[in-house]
Amino acid sequence: MAQITKPVNLSLTWASGGDVLNPGDTKYATGWQVEIPPRQWFNYLDNRQDEAIAHINQHGIAVWDAQTEYQYELTGEKSLVMGSDGIIYRTLTTNINQDPTTTVGVHWEVAFADSGAFYTKTESDALYLAKAQNLADLPNTATARTNLSVYSQAQTYTKTEVDAKTTVASTAQAQAQSSNTTLLTPLRLAEALKGVNQTLSAASGRQVLPGGLIMVWGNTTDEGTTVNVALGANSFPNQVLFAIATDQGVAPSPPAYSTWNLQGSSSTNLQFIFNVSPGGLAYFAIGF
Repeated sequence: MAQITKPVNLSLTWASGGDVLNPGDTKYATGWQVEIPPRQWFNYLDNRQDEAIAHINQHGIAVWDAQTEYQYELTGEKSLVMGSDGIIYRTLTTNINQDPTTTVGVHWEVAFADSGAFYTKTESDALYLAKAQNLADLPNTATARTNLSVYSQAQTYTKTEVDAKTTVASTAQAQAQSSNTTLLTPLRLAEALKGVNQTLSAASGRQVLPGGLIMVWGNTTDEGTTVNVALGANSFPNQVLFAIATDQGVAPSPPAYSTWNLQGSSSTNLQFIFNVSPGGLAYFAIGF
């Protein structure tokens, strides 16, 4: 349909200065009958309608009143009114005589945010970082890094800061090889292979490597076709993996070369057998 032109001067109200008479609620219910109604009734009805139209034209949304039943549908229409405070409210329930200015959150809610509740673009740009800037629009990057406890690419820790954040292993910790919260310097690495992990003498030695591998070596002047080598208490706590022996000392006459075989082993002993009796042997064993 074509656009309807708004009538001029809707503020004029019929019979605003005339003779009007309310026909009463009963007459409103029955309406016109076969009768000649008084002119005052017509004046009243036209006056009432004009006042309602003028009110809505003036306010845009009707002011709340205590007599109207305001409607609420969850997924449908909801009544809107203007409160006595000038704010537009929307129903939360179907209700009568529930003043929206005093029942917000129960029967009514504010329909529209006040213009003062929004920032302009200029105000928003001044208050918030732009995602596309990837933090390039931070007003003070140095302060931001300090607050976040992070460093820029050009910054490094000082020795004092490193010392405050780290602990160098003691000699005992390095040799125990069990700490996971301390640093191992070159000096401590060298010390880790010594102490309880290393036994050295002119005739024999024992070395425990990081990870638990153990090396034992030495020599003996025992003679015979079976030689038992005493390694010392708990030289290999778990198992001997490998052992070899070579001739050492004065060879028999006429010269003969021994063929050594590892016959048995334990955590404290190696037993070698051979085909001739030499003057002694040197051995080397690996285990853990």
